[in-house]
Amino acid sequence: MADELRDRFPGSSAFDQIMDLEGEVYRAKEGRRTLMFEHQGREYFAKIHRGIGWREIWKNLSQLKWPIITASNEWKAVALLERSGVETVKIVGKGVRGLNPAKVQSFVVMQALDERIELEDFFKEMGGTGGPRRLALKRMLLRKVADSARRMHAAGMNHRDFYLCHFHIQNRDWSHWRPGDEVRLPLLDLHRAQIRSKVPRRWLVKDLGALLFSAVDCGFTDRDMAAFLKIYIGPNWKDQLRSNAGLWRSVLIRAGKFYQRHRGKAMVLPGIFAHLR
Repeated sequence: MADELRDRFPGSSAFDQIMDLEGEVYRAKEGRRTLMFEHQGREYFAKIHRGIGWREIWKNLSQLKWPIITASNEWKAVALLERSGVETVKIVGKGVRGLNPAKVQSFVVMQALDERIELEDFFKEMGGTGGPRRLALKRMLLRKVADSARRMHAAGMNHRDFYLCHFHIQNRDWSHWRPGDEVRLPLLDLHRAQIRSKVPRRWLVKDLGALLFSAVDCGFTDRDMAAFLKIYIGPNWKDQLRSNAGLWRSVLIRAGKFYQRHRGKAMVLPGIFAHLR
């Protein structure tokens, strides 16, 4: 536990105090709670795992899914992103106890972000900006997303819910933004992330397909898409797109199926990918 919370959860019973913590509940499912609480004027989020039970474990395994048993997944993912230079949440407390997989208890406590706006929503309005400022801001944000994706995947981590909504941005007066101003885009909701020495192709397709699905309705142009690809793939992105056509076709198929399922209509294929039809 970080020093800033030691007086909130004092003594040897700190683990029990966190397990019984009350606050504004954001999610409660399968033995897990996510809630917000305050301490000395600062807001925090706690993710508390009380054990998901054997039924849930066997259900996941029967569906060929690895069950999320503890909160350690989250803090390991955060640590890897920090080492990789990707903006994310700040963890100020963590713990795990127990050996029985069905009953193991754990928690992770994070400082609440100043960035509260989901990036997917922000892209649709661009903070009310217009003209050259709007374009410069949009391209800068796309490059930051691409850089985070590139660093995360290069480090061997896939998110599994890699949508634009899991990047957050600050709610501010964007009419005063200037190129060169610092803007944070922390990546969050990492409890399902997977870490290996290299991201397998199928999970790379899933991440990139989810990202494309969430971007399609944001009004991006082919030049916007190119700005992303130049950072994610590299300066020779056109050659790489052709040489790895199979991968990117799979990404388009994944995004298209997801779009059909959730939007009830066919996804309009970005022109930059037209040669991959």
